[in-house]
Amino acid sequence: MNKEEFNELQKEFADYVYRYEYFLKCGYLNDLYYNQEFKEEIKRNSELEFENSALYTAINEKQTKPDFDLDKYLEFAKGQLKLLHSNIEEKQRKAEYTVGNSERLTVDQKKDFEKEYLDVINKYHPVVRVFVQEKEKEIYNRLRAFYNNNDIAGFKEFLDLNKNVFAPIDYADDTYTKVAGFYYQNQKSINADYTKKVDTYPYNKAKVLTDDIAIARERAELSVGYTKLTRDNQSLKAKFKEIFGTDFAI
Repeated sequence: MNKEEFNELQKEFADYVYRYEYFLKCGYLNDLYYNQEFKEEIKRNSELEFENSALYTAINEKQTKPDFDLDKYLEFAKGQLKLLHSNIEEKQRKAEYTVGNSERLTVDQKKDFEKEYLDVINKYHPVVRVFVQEKEKEIYNRLRAFYNNNDIAGFKEFLDLNKNVFAPIDYADDTYTKVAGFYYQNQKSINADYTKKVDTYPYNKAKVLTDDIAIARERAELSVGYTKLTRDNQSLKAKFKEIFGTDFAI
């Protein structure tokens, strides 16, 4: 493999990496848009799912361990519930921030940003460059975070401040075949990850937010889920009271 062939291969691989990262970004945005649209339903269902899980665990532990300490477990469950609320709030803040960034961008601005990110991948992506320092990886990960959040201003400012950190790489002739093999193995890994994720949440939610009918259908599905969780909750609470002689409360 000569230098011209290697440069062409590197460019093709960079394009492939970009398409993969765009796919990951779409999944990330799907998750945030979904949480933004259905935040009340998600919070309500998540809290009830947690309570049902806590009830089931307490009941099961008592049935298998006669010396089960309910008070200690309930104190632990309170901490976990607090953590759940914190995670939900953080997700909602992140959704508001990223959705806000996205809504402020025009179609042309989004296209230009994607082109700029492709150029950054060609020049600075650790997998494309291969021979990189840890500091370069850290900087690239920060750039990817700005990209995922559609924060163009932050992206440009951070890139301008740090692009000189990326040292030029002079690929020796005898490394072309080795690097090409590295690209091939990474492409296989990317293919496997894409296949694993493409039909799972949040990638499978792309069509949920396309129109009002799709949104209404999803909201109805979440409501059905809540109804089932409520039935389970009532049954578990009754079982809990039967076993512990008190109502469940955290």
